[in-house]
Amino acid sequence: MKKPQPNIDCLTNIDKFAYICSYAPYTATEDFQKNFIDGAPAASKINKQIKLFTMRVGTDDFLYESVKKNIAMFEEQKINLKLYIVWSGHTCMNCKLYLATTLQEIFH
Repeated sequence: MKKPQPNIDCLTNIDKFAYICSYAPYTATEDFQKNFIDGAPAASKINKQIKLFTMRVGTDDFLYESVKKNIAMFEEQKINLKLYIVWSGHTCMNCKLYLATTLQEIFH
């Protein structure tokens, strides 16, 4: 998921999702602020409901700095998050790696 809407949908409807696997998610939007940050369930509830919450990004991705801010925000809120930061470019360059690791984690 790259746009903010899937992350907003998953994080504000945790009763409907068990896995959230984001690829270079850009969430620095007004919509994300309004729907998640201002109206999010408590971190303890997210941590209890979500089996796996991951973010993947390449260090040369133009969204890397934005994703680092996301990571800091989730860590500050004490939301369990598994990170995959790889040396590489944008998501399209890493999609095989991201998909392979995502599928292994979900279907282990």
